[in-house]
Order: sequence, then C-alpha cells, then structure tokens
Amino acid sequence: MESKPTVETAFVLSGGGNLGAVQVGMLRGLLEAGITPDVVVGTSIGALNGAFLAGHGDVPGMEALGGLWASIRRPDVFPVSVRSLVRGVLGHQHFLFDSLGLRTLLTRAGVGFDRLEDAPIPLRLVATDLATGDPVVLEEGDVIGAMLASSAIPGVFPSVELDGRTLVDGGVVANTPILQADAMDPEVIYVLPTAPDHLPEHPGNAIAMMQRAMALSARPGERRAIAEVSERRIVRVVPVPALAGRLSLFDFGLTPQLMDEAYAITSSWLAGDGTWRPEELEVPSSRVGWLSSGALGGEFA
Repeated sequence: MESKPTVETAFVLSGGGNLGAVQVGMLRGLLEAGITPDVVVGTSIGALNGAFLAGHGDVPGMEALGGLWASIRRPDVFPVSVRSLVRGVLGHQHFLFDSLGLRTLLTRAGVGFDRLEDAPIPLRLVATDLATGDPVVLEEGDVIGAMLASSAIPGVFPSVELDGRTLVDGGVVANTPILQADAMDPEVIYVLPTAPDHLPEHPGNAIAMMQRAMALSARPGERRAIAEVSERRIVRVVPVPALAGRLSLFDFGLTPQLMDEAYAITSSWLAGDGTWRPEELEVPSSRVGWLSSGALGGEFA
C-alpha cells in the first residue's frame, strides 16, 4: 500500500516587491475556501508574506497582513538618502538603500515567532548564495535575518551574512521556489505569483523597463520548473490581476486595489473549478472590496 505524503499541501509564494500585495488577497481567498498549507515556501517579498502566514494561518491573520500592507509607504522600504545613493553610485558600498527601514517593517509585522524552526506552520525561506549562485533554503535561525537575506535585492539592499555565507535575494535564482517545495514531497502545490501572464509591451519609465526585463528573464525558468513539477504532482497556479503588470517597484499607492482585485479573482477562480472546490462553498459579492470595507480594523493603521 502506497504511503500518503506527510505534506499534503504546500504554498509557494514568489518574489515581486510591492506586487507582493496580491498574495494577501490570494491567501484570504484560499483560506476562506478551507485550503490551508502544511508547509510554506517563500522568496523575497513572498518570504515576508509566507512568514506572516506561517504565524497567523487564518483569515483574521490575513486581515492583519492586509492592514500592514495598506500602511506601507515608499519611504518605509526605500528611504532616500543622498549620501547612501552617492556612496552606492561611486562604489563605496554595494547597495543604494540601507535595510534599516525594511528591518523595522519586518519587526513591526510581528510574524509571531522568533526562529524559523518555531513557526506554527513549517516555513522555508529561499535566498541566493552570492559566491556560488546556488539557492539556499533557510529553515532554522533568526526569522528577521532570514527574511532580510531572502529579500536583499542585489544593488538595492545590502547582502546578509548568515552561517559564513553572503546571501542576497532568492529571486535571483528561485523567484518562484517550486523546486524547493517539491523536494518536500507534497501532494498539491499552490503557486502564488506576483506578475500577470501578460506584461505591458511599452514600459513607461526606466524602473518599469528594469522590472519587465527581470520578469522576462525569470519567466522561462519558472515555467520549466512548474512544468517539471507538474509531472509528479498537482500544481495549481493562482491567477494575478492585470493591474500588477502596470506598477513600478516604488509604487505603493494602489496596494488596497491590488489586494481587492487579487481576492476577487482568486474567489472566482476557486468557484470555477468544481473538481476540487467544496460544492457547498459560496462566493458572496461582499468578498469584493473586503479591504476598503473596513474589515481590516486599525491594527497597522
């Protein structure tokens, strides 16, 4: 008799900077449908969202995460310092923005545990070894340090030293860490991306051009990995709202709309697949606009 996998459901959360807001809406839709993870694997901003999910794995937890996201402004993550920018450009340091603002944000988030191995839902965060270019799966140690390492965008934030390795953003080599989740032998994997299938053809500025180039370079590898894993187990990729393809890295002005649209699309997507969605689950119209309706409370306001 074939043994049942010890991990039934894995959630894989991709990187994507400010576009990680879509994952909040996705997560709420999934959790409301009774779909919960046995393990969470995240890269970059998916590491922050994944860590919060691992500590607050229910709908109220996602409401709190939505409140946190709604409170974020660009200077919270990218504090502009002329001195730091000049030092970075002139080669006196290898980053443009100090990570103090990001560290403060991660600490304020309050994921609910201090060390990765103590997460209520097993958690794996993915970074990149700058020396070897290999993905590094972090499953033990300080959770704030691990999140900083996983989200240390090269050239933007400083790298992080952990266990004798210099680590940078996991999105460099595993922006969608499905292979790392696959290694845990789950039965079903839900992939929560941040970039829509169709990107704008004509980026409006230099930052948008950079983001498009990064997305295009990562996409072939991500698709190959998803196709490979799909041959061994069930993989479900949650759709991303088109709005996510039109925002720059520094634009947090439409975060509530991103979360709302992702929530509505996820609910509709779940409702449309009768082969695995519980028949009794309803998708009320009140789900649309859950963020702006005041359901989040004011914990992070």
